[in-house]
Amino acid sequence: MRLINRLSVMATVVSTIFLASCAGDVYDPSKEPQAPPAENPFGEGFAAPDGFGWTMITPVKLNIEVKDDFNGQYKYLIEVFTTNPLHDKNATPIAAGVTNGNTSYITEINVPTAIEKLYIRQTDPKQRKEVYARTVPENGGSMNCKLYYTGVDTRATGNTGSAFEAAKRAGFIEPSHKDSEDIKPLYDETKIIPEVPAVSDGYVQYNPGALNAGAKFIIGTEYTDDVPFKDNIRVYESSGRATVFVQGVWDLSASGKKLTSRLDIYVMNGGKIIGSKDITIDAQNTLTIQSGGSVESQGGLFYLGCPAKIYGSINATNVKVNIGTPEIYIGENGSIKATETGYFNSAQVFNYGVLSAGKLEFIKTTVLNKSYIENCEDILINGSQISNYGDVKFNGTLATNNNTGTASFINHYQATLAGSTWNNGASVYNDGLVQLTDFYNTAVGDIYNSCAFIIRNEFTFVNLILDNGSITSDWSQTANEWLPVPTITCNQKVDAKMRNSSIIKADNFILGNAPNNIVGEQGEISMIKIRQLTLKNNGKTSISGNLVFEREDTNEYRQLDVTCATTGYDESKHSIESCSGIINGGNEGGDPSDPEFPIIVEDATNYTFAFEDNWPTYGDFDLNDIVATIDKVTFAQHEDGSVGTYTLNGTLQAVGASKKLGLGIQFLGFAASNVVELKGIVEGVTSNSTPLSFEANQSNPVIIICNDAHRFIGNSENDRSYVNTLANNSNNKNGAKFEISIEFRKGAVQPKDLNINQLDVFAISKEADTKTKRIEIHIAGHAPTDLGNTKLFGQGNDQSSVEEQRYYLSSENLAWGIVIPTDFAWPLEYKNIKDVYTDFVSWVTTGGKENKDWYNNHNGQVFKK
Repeated sequence: MRLINRLSVMATVVSTIFLASCAGDVYDPSKEPQAPPAENPFGEGFAAPDGFGWTMITPVKLNIEVKDDFNGQYKYLIEVFTTNPLHDKNATPIAAGVTNGNTSYITEINVPTAIEKLYIRQTDPKQRKEVYARTVPENGGSMNCKLYYTGVDTRATGNTGSAFEAAKRAGFIEPSHKDSEDIKPLYDETKIIPEVPAVSDGYVQYNPGALNAGAKFIIGTEYTDDVPFKDNIRVYESSGRATVFVQGVWDLSASGKKLTSRLDIYVMNGGKIIGSKDITIDAQNTLTIQSGGSVESQGGLFYLGCPAKIYGSINATNVKVNIGTPEIYIGENGSIKATETGYFNSAQVFNYGVLSAGKLEFIKTTVLNKSYIENCEDILINGSQISNYGDVKFNGTLATNNNTGTASFINHYQATLAGSTWNNGASVYNDGLVQLTDFYNTAVGDIYNSCAFIIRNEFTFVNLILDNGSITSDWSQTANEWLPVPTITCNQKVDAKMRNSSIIKADNFILGNAPNNIVGEQGEISMIKIRQLTLKNNGKTSISGNLVFEREDTNEYRQLDVTCATTGYDESKHSIESCSGIINGGNEGGDPSDPEFPIIVEDATNYTFAFEDNWPTYGDFDLNDIVATIDKVTFAQHEDGSVGTYTLNGTLQAVGASKKLGLGIQFLGFAASNVVELKGIVEGVTSNSTPLSFEANQSNPVIIICNDAHRFIGNSENDRSYVNTLANNSNNKNGAKFEISIEFRKGAVQPKDLNINQLDVFAISKEADTKTKRIEIHIAGHAPTDLGNTKLFGQGNDQSSVEEQRYYLSSENLAWGIVIPTDFAWPLEYKNIKDVYTDFVSWVTTGGKENKDWYNNHNGQVFKK
């Protein structure tokens, strides 16, 4: 496409002579005057910032250390990838080497600027692999990568009280009652229950049911089930108290049998209180039931409004405790059993016996369970704190009817919580066994697990700390392992910490409402072991620290940031042991050995080199006059790190000009004297066994791929038709393949010497003649070869300078050649790249800081292979 320069008529004539276009280059540098500049193809005033080098490739220096488990006896294989090899089965390393605890693996690589992470795979001497993701510095530079946890190491505390102390430091609130070992001596039955006096004292015969203050009254054994004592007892004086000893049967079934006076009631061995209707013992009384004594109320509600010490039993249809913080103590042989509802409001319950109810409700109550809470269908713990040293079992749901997070359940060492469904917003600390079908903490409530959570169906959490804790399903005798939880999920923001050999094991791990943060902390390494990961939104999920992340699926999530060790399922070397024993045995691997040499490194990154052919003046900037790709680079690496055989595979993809063009490669990283053998497939050489030679009279090794790009790509001789730049054109063809194979002297050439920045692919727009050197067009920043014409520097739009080491950049800092680190879809003929790739302008004007992946978004006006 021709550009029209708005100068004088004379200038127009001169420009006709000296300017070239895609349609033909007639410029002769031997003639004077110099070529005037052409119009800026991006518009007047458009310029790239000073210092912008047009590079889409970042140089990185790597220093990689391993944690050597073999004391330097063997080498670890290190491989570096731009995609995760656990997810991309076709991923090939762009660099590889060996190391151990005695030395680091150090190398220099180049990666696309749009690449945010490198994936470093470590293969240990037992052939076990781990992958670590590391963020690439924004502008390249050095990356010091330690493939192990570098935080403070502490040994696991074990299943002792110290784990609970750690939980309290993390914010868990211990119930306000005293510890279990402090409570029991205070309620020694032999010291609590007084002796029964010989006779009743102070009972007023002419007014049955009335006692004087200080009186002691005996309901004797003469009162039986057939002939019970039926009076409702009260105390005369408004501030006095009396004592009642029940040795026989006291029937409180009659209407209005509500004990509201100030009685200290002792139900002795063999004695009992019965009722077929509601019974009330209100707050002014006290109740003590000796071993062998009982309260039986099967006809209604037993309302206990006072402190009680129960060494015998309470059996009722419904039991209700509803006063201001009464103490309810159940001794070792004692029990409270309600066939329907057991309701405790604002109480303190100390259970060393048996507590059971069809539905057990704790409202703003603290509970110390040293023995058994059992035979419950449902348990409600609204606003309550439960401290369990024994067994809590239920068949239905353990829940809270609010999501304030004020309730808590503390399952101490060797205690058991077993049932169907946990469904509430309570916090839970576990240092024993939690065994449930489902566990739902969907909104609030912290979890601190220092032992075993066994979940048969689904586990849902928000805030989680695992401290030598496990979350699994049941033990399988068939598989001889702890099974994974079928589903672990959270729809809220997750904050999880794992330390001291903890593990989460699941079939499906579902996270939503990010950002989510899962961190491995001190002690032995912890593990997340899952078959399937599902992220339900675009927020960031971070998994980091002293963890190994085992996955079976290969889903790649851009919002997933994993910097800890990652492996395939069942492939990690790490053994995880908690209170349930060994949860994950670890991959034992094979016999230790060094990696086999040579190591084969294959960089399959596609690099596209796209050129404008009008240098030193601007062209139309469709960047399709010469398009070539480097499709794959492979090399064999010796044990000393040097390169043996190097193979470069490339393709001439397109020729969008009607003049004769050529293509060459200048190698900047090695000297020709270090080459043992050179062979390949280029123009005029069709056999890979045919020796090639570097171009003569060059300081750096140079290979000319072709001198006639049209003919090399498949046109007949002197046919200058466009190839692969017009849509649906009958002249379009497959690209022309080329291959170069070089064998180096051992120890002479390092992998960094063959990086893409050391590979100078250039176009030839005019061959040399008897008067002038050939006209070469290089990628911005690369100097011409020794045979390239430098007399054109500073002519037209060019502002190259040998003194400033500034090459192939214009006065507006624009380039004639760029390398794009992908399989690039170049613009169709006559289509300016800024119109085809709408993010291109932003990338240029910001100096490459924004839209680094501009080449991934186009309007469709590109050549489709």
